[in-house]
Amino acid sequence: MRTGPHLLTSLLLLIGLSLWPRPADSQEVQRRWLAEPVLSATITDRNGDLFGDPWSLVSDPGGGFLIVEAATIRAFHVDGTPRWSAGRSGQGPGEFTVIEDVKVTPDGRVVALDREQPRVTAFDAESGEFVATVLLRREVARTRRILPAPDAMARVEVSLPEREGTTWWTVSDQGRIVDEKRGPTSCEHNLTCVSYIAGDGSWGGVQVFRWSSRIVFHDGEGSARVVEGIDSIPFPQTVTQSLDPQAMGLEGFRSLRATKVDPEAPEVVRAVAAGGSQAVVLVMTGDEEGYARVLDFYRVSDGAYLGSRRLPEHARDIALLSDGRLATLHTVLFPEVRIWELPL
Repeated sequence: MRTGPHLLTSLLLLIGLSLWPRPADSQEVQRRWLAEPVLSATITDRNGDLFGDPWSLVSDPGGGFLIVEAATIRAFHVDGTPRWSAGRSGQGPGEFTVIEDVKVTPDGRVVALDREQPRVTAFDAESGEFVATVLLRREVARTRRILPAPDAMARVEVSLPEREGTTWWTVSDQGRIVDEKRGPTSCEHNLTCVSYIAGDGSWGGVQVFRWSSRIVFHDGEGSARVVEGIDSIPFPQTVTQSLDPQAMGLEGFRSLRATKVDPEAPEVVRAVAAGGSQAVVLVMTGDEEGYARVLDFYRVSDGAYLGSRRLPEHARDIALLSDGRLATLHTVLFPEVRIWELPL
């Protein structure tokens, strides 16, 4: 069984500090509950040959959704009918070491970021055919997230060895860096830098951080607006433990220490999705009954809070479909995508 693409990252993260820009706005409002989502369809992969081993769900603005595995992208119609599959393990054109992030551009391309190589690969969103691969500078320490960009291959968030925080590069189709901007992060601790971002490039993107209430709204020109979300999510305590490298099958290590968030931490941002004029953030909030699944909705134009819904089921990832419905990814028993109506 394959492990998730972030296993080694979670094991080897080191403590680090950097500054977060002062939020531009604070919501200063109480949570307002909207009608709960209504389940309209369930697509289950009982044989393991439909979704494979999925770790991410991405909306296709042209209709349907994408399932992302470690080295493969699978496209589906909204009813779950397969359209195409692209990518495999390797270092050649159209191949990946580990897919870090995937987006669909307004001009009909699927752009995927390879964490280890690092490079951006594009496929045709209609057919899945390979289009191009663009190599990034080899001195990049780590690639993080990707967004579509007007008149360019993509905007890529990278960590550079000589800088704290992150930097956003706008990369041309020829691989040239045509623009560079410092990116807002939430790095009281390196673990806080784990982030999720959604957007199709026509207006920008919405970025959230795993253990932070800050939300970053990126516009199409590469500028960022930081707001405080409706949830107050303080960074939790961390715990450090010693691990046995031999037991984990890691060669060349005499000892290994892992720093992680306290497993009893009560709140965590799990995912973000965006579509049309709104974005939705999935927050897992601890309470006496276990974990409440809360969907917080925001307007993408100014970051204003619109209301919240309770999600009846746990979800690994979410996506806002082009028809206005919500899709959720589940991997507990069988890989499964559920489609939800969002009543007014």
